[in-house]
Amino acid sequence: MLNRLSLKTKAILFACGIGIIPMLVIGFTAYSSTNKQIVQQEITSQQYRTETLNNRVSRFLFERYGDINIISNLPFLRNPEIWSILSPKEKTSVLNRFIETYGVYDNVAVFDLKGNVIAKSSETAISNQKDQNYFQKVIKTGKTVINDVEIGQSKDKVFIYFAAPVTDSITGKMIGVARTQMPLTAIQDLLANFGKNGDEWHLIDNASGKIFAALEKGQIGRVATLDFPSLSQLQGTNKINTGISIDKIDGAEQLITYSPFYELNGLPPLNWSLLVASDTKNIFSTQHYLLIVLIIGTGITALIVSGMAIFFTNPTTKLLKRITDTLAFSANEIVNTVQQQELTINQQASSVNETTTTIEQLGASSLQSAQQAEASASEAQEALTIAENGTQAVHKTMEGMGTLKENVQSIAEQIMRLKEQTGQIATISNLVGDIANQTNMLALNAAVEAVHAGEQGKGFSVVAMEIRKLADESQKSAEKINVLVTDLQASINSTVTATDEGSKKTDESIKLAEGMAQAFAGVAEAVNHVFVNNQQIFASSKQQVVAVQQVIAAMNVINLGAQETSQGINQVRVSTDELKSAAQDLQAVV
Repeated sequence: MLNRLSLKTKAILFACGIGIIPMLVIGFTAYSSTNKQIVQQEITSQQYRTETLNNRVSRFLFERYGDINIISNLPFLRNPEIWSILSPKEKTSVLNRFIETYGVYDNVAVFDLKGNVIAKSSETAISNQKDQNYFQKVIKTGKTVINDVEIGQSKDKVFIYFAAPVTDSITGKMIGVARTQMPLTAIQDLLANFGKNGDEWHLIDNASGKIFAALEKGQIGRVATLDFPSLSQLQGTNKINTGISIDKIDGAEQLITYSPFYELNGLPPLNWSLLVASDTKNIFSTQHYLLIVLIIGTGITALIVSGMAIFFTNPTTKLLKRITDTLAFSANEIVNTVQQQELTINQQASSVNETTTTIEQLGASSLQSAQQAEASASEAQEALTIAENGTQAVHKTMEGMGTLKENVQSIAEQIMRLKEQTGQIATISNLVGDIANQTNMLALNAAVEAVHAGEQGKGFSVVAMEIRKLADESQKSAEKINVLVTDLQASINSTVTATDEGSKKTDESIKLAEGMAQAFAGVAEAVNHVFVNNQQIFASSKQQVVAVQQVIAAMNVINLGAQETSQGINQVRVSTDELKSAAQDLQAVV
């Protein structure tokens, strides 16, 4: 996937990654750390509010506990004499003043040990309380009690009873039970301002597990663990604890804190607990705001970094595009030049092979000329012997002279052909020199192009220098061949001269043989001269063979150099093809 993207796109993505990824890592690390701090802070804050609420309710109940103790110790209740003096109306008036003073009770009553009303604050009829739970606890323990909350059919008529024993001031014996009746609305009023910050408080009766007082009246009478499933785990610790739960009424996720009511000095233990719940979307709104700020900041940073990346990478990528285009074009030109050089070197090698074949033919001809010259020398020796034998061998000598003339003519023809072939060798040698010069120039051009290619062309430059060295060696070999050919031509010219002279002498010998009497002595001298000339021809022919062998050796060297040059050019072509492929790949990437 990434390989298909252009260099410009990769540069922009890389710049964006450098700018955005560290910000995301730092941002989300800070968010995670801050989030934990916020959660812990909210948990601590809610536990503090719960403790405050718990303490407020406990102190409120402690005050009510003190109220019932004060009422149970009123003199007119404990002293039978005062009791008998006051009328029922006066007794009612005293109890009514308590209701008016504290403002939290709706009824105050006093009962005898049988549960019958003996004094009350209002004219409301009160039935016998002997079977009531609070009454039985006071009778059995002789202590002040706070009755367990009992929720009836009407959630608006839920009361809390405070009861205390009334003892005789003289005997100290229990003579009755005083009771105050406080509606739960008093606690609702006490905690009216607590829910303004989004907290929902709930008072739970642990005996029944039901909510008997709450900010939302709809929750009164409901089983707390059903509305808050995670409450059971929190209750197991029997101390203040916090967790996450789902409110079954509205389905909202809430942070809840559970706190049992702690015992206060002088206050009987309450089998109650307090639950405070807050919607997480409200208390953790700072987290959501922080996350939104982080996302928006990241988005803005991404836009800015992308814009800067585009602004700064455009000139660079355009420059790289021009460079890669130039590199690809140069590589293609180098490939074409190397291919032409390879073709030229192959042609040079073919020409060298042909030259070598021609020189070998020349060597064979030279060897044949030497053999013929040697044969001529033998015949001249025989002619000399015949001349010495006298006139009897004149006719044979005539024939020998005729044969000699033919041989000399044949030698002259062979020498002329040798001269022509030597000229061809000179021409081919000159052609080899020209090819070496051209190869040298092409290698020089290739080295210049390699320098232009920079670092990528260093290998090609080395190969081009090797090609120049081989071309210089080829040129030097060609020059040596030209020197040898020049010497060979000079020898051939001498041989031609000698052959012409031999022909003339042979003609003269024939004429002298015809005039046997006049030229017999000259015949011997002429034949002897022919013998010497043939010896010279034989020596020249042997030198020609040696020179031709040297030329063949030089041509073999040239042929070997041409083969090495061809291999070097082939390696250069392979390297250039790789350079061209790399340039095309780079051009595609850019």
